Amino acid sequence: MLSIIFLTQHSFCQTETFSLKFNTRADFDYKYFEGDNNDNSGFAGKFLNIMLDGKINDKFEYHWRQRLNRTNLTSNFFEATDWAYLSYKISNNFTLSAGKQVVAIGGFEYDYAPIDVYFYSDFCDVMPSCFEFGTSLTWNNNANNQALTFQISNSIFKKQPFDGLYAYNLLWNGKIADWWKTLYSVNLIEFQENDYVNYIAFGNQFYLDNFVIDLDYTNKYIDGQENFFSDFTLTTQVKYQLPQLNLFAKLSYDQNQSEYSRFISPNYWTMTVAPGTEYYLYGAGIEYFPIRNSKDVRLHAIISSNNREPANLFFNAGITWNMKIK
Repeated sequence: MLSIIFLTQHSFCQTETFSLKFNTRADFDYKYFEGDNNDNSGFAGKFLNIMLDGKINDKFEYHWRQRLNRTNLTSNFFEATDWAYLSYKISNNFTLSAGKQVVAIGGFEYDYAPIDVYFYSDFCDVMPSCFEFGTSLTWNNNANNQALTFQISNSIFKKQPFDGLYAYNLLWNGKIADWWKTLYSVNLIEFQENDYVNYIAFGNQFYLDNFVIDLDYTNKYIDGQENFFSDFTLTTQVKYQLPQLNLFAKLSYDQNQSEYSRFISPNYWTMTVAPGTEYYLYGAGIEYFPIRNSKDVRLHAIISSNNREPANLFFNAGITWNMKIK
C-alpha cells in the first residue's frame, strides 16, 4: 500500500495538482437504558477514510472518498466508496460530473460528513443510501455564490445495482447573504417501477457573530398518503464557535402520521420514517481543538437522548484526527 501511494504521488507530482489525506475517529460510548443492568459501554473506531482530490487540467477534476473501515457485504468494491467521480468544466458556468456521487438531497444535517455528526434525526439515521452512481449538471453564477444542480442517479431504494430504479434530484446550493446559506432540493425517488417518494427539503444555515444555526425542514410524500404534510422532519442545531472551542446543542423532530404505505417490502420502514412515528432527539456537546489555528485534531464529548422506550441516555467522547500526505 505504501509503495502504491509513493509511486502514485511521484507520478502525480509531475503532471497534476492533487491532495491525498486520511482521517479517522475513535470513540468511547456509554449507553443507558432504563431497566437494563448490562454494561453497555466500550471503545470503538468509528471511521477511517481516505480522500483523493485532483486536477488533471483546466477542464477535468476527480474526487474520491473511500471508507476503509466499512464492511463490504457484497462482491461490489464500490459499496465502501462514498464517491468517485470525474468532473468536466464545460464553461465558467457549467460543470458536468459522472460517477458515484452524493445523492443531491437538501439539508445541512444530511450534508455534513458522517465523521462530523454525533447523532442523527430518524430520517437521516435510516437513510438507506446517500451515495449512488449517476450523472449531474451544475450551473454556477459568475460570483460563484449560487449553484443549481440537476442529477439523475440510481435510486437510494434500489435493492440491486441494475433494478432500473432512479432518482431525479434538483438542488440549490445558495448564499442569499453573508449570514444565510441554503441547501434546498426537490427530489423524486423511485422505490418501485413508476412509484416515487417526493422529498422537498429546505436547509438553512445562519451566521450570527459567533453562532452558526442550522435549520432543516424536509417534507416527504408518497402517492396515497392522507395528508401532504403528515410526514416531515425538522432539525435544528445551534453552535457557538470560539477559536479552539465549539459548544453546540441539537434538536430534531420526526413525524409521520400516515397509516398507509405502498412499499412492497415488509421492511419499508427502513427506507423512510415509519408510519405512526413521533420521534424527538435532543442532545448537546463540546468540541476542542488543541492545536492553535488548526482543525487537524479534535476532541469531543456529547450527551443525547430521545423519547423512545425504555428511557435512555447516550454519552460519547472521542478524538478525530487528519493525516495528510500532500
